[in-house]
Amino acid sequence: MNAPFFKYGLFGDETSLILAFVIGIAFGFFLERAGFGSGRKLAAQFYFTDLSVLKVMFTAIITAMTGVYLLARIGFLDLSLVYLVPTFVVPQIVGGLLLGVGFVIGGYCPGTSCVSAATGRIDGMVYLAGMLAGLFGFAEVYPSLETFLHSTSLGQITLPALFHVSYGLLVFAVVLMALAAFAAAEWAEKKTAGKLPDPNGSLTALPWRLTPVRRLAFGLAALGLAAALAGSPYRGARVTVDTRDLALRASHDATSLAPATLADWIIQGRNDFALVDVRSETDFASYHIPTAQNLPLASLNADFAPRNQTIILCSDDGTQAAQAWFLLQAQGFRSVYLLSGGLRAWRDQVLFPKPSAEAPAAAFEKQAQVAKYFGGAPQTTGASAAPAPALPKLAPPVLAAGPAGATQPPPKKKKEGC
Repeated sequence: MNAPFFKYGLFGDETSLILAFVIGIAFGFFLERAGFGSGRKLAAQFYFTDLSVLKVMFTAIITAMTGVYLLARIGFLDLSLVYLVPTFVVPQIVGGLLLGVGFVIGGYCPGTSCVSAATGRIDGMVYLAGMLAGLFGFAEVYPSLETFLHSTSLGQITLPALFHVSYGLLVFAVVLMALAAFAAAEWAEKKTAGKLPDPNGSLTALPWRLTPVRRLAFGLAALGLAAALAGSPYRGARVTVDTRDLALRASHDATSLAPATLADWIIQGRNDFALVDVRSETDFASYHIPTAQNLPLASLNADFAPRNQTIILCSDDGTQAAQAWFLLQAQGFRSVYLLSGGLRAWRDQVLFPKPSAEAPAAAFEKQAQVAKYFGGAPQTTGASAAPAPALPKLAPPVLAAGPAGATQPPPKKKKEGC
């Protein structure tokens, strides 16, 4: 079993929402038990009288960082499939400053305000109401701020990639920085609030015996040092292929999807699959199936879609799509299908269908409606000698009108991020 579990298809969207709900409740429960539902306790860190929040956050950061690094290093976690939030330098600095000012004034961050409101604190409820009002207000002015919010973009980048340093070295540096921050926090609390450190829960208090807190600090420092000496946590581009298993899957009829079935899915507005056109950008711009995205063969990397995503591949005659199928199968994707016959079959069976003596008239009438929906036209029996019809123009109104009961496909769901 490999992680991230969602990307490898261990569970789907519904289960992930349930897990997120349960984890969120647990997170809120432990925040409240730690006293972080109190605005006084949270704001005290800005006056250096109680720096519990700083200690807890740094502990969480270095625990998660060392854990993720080592899990990735031993091959359990594939870091290339973990979503990275894009970096927009100036907008995120401005947003961070606004969050900090709000934190000092209100005494809460967004998460702790929800915890406080859930426990019945009036100040938490007021803060939460203000946060929601701010969200709605931001949505109203977003169009005028969009250019600024997407400025100074660095894309999905990490500090090691930006500064060309070792991932493990950065982990070790953050661990040392956290331990220094713990010691500085104890000193600040003693100076500003006269708070004497607990000998059993302090890094700096005398006597110097090996308390549980110091054992944890030494353990994290040792893990950080191990990370500094290890290699990159990211997996290489090379994959291991079970050729026998791959050959068995390739010979199975279930690896293809009929053009008529795909047309029905698009008309129904289904968004639980990704239609990928692996042709060149020029061919894609000339004509493509509605809702398709263009990803030429060379750009099909392992993180372009979740591992449990249903993917349908198409090309002109199916050759390039078959190559992409083998590539994605080798990278661990399992729900990958080929458009049977490629775009040529789509043209003949969906855009310009011809009546058949074996098929009933009602079936051809449905084909005719589907063809008109996609901008094509049914062909008469005498049209066999005529030149092939031109492909329909790509225009949004093509999907606006269709068979009775058809609805325009909704926009693709945002897969990740917040």
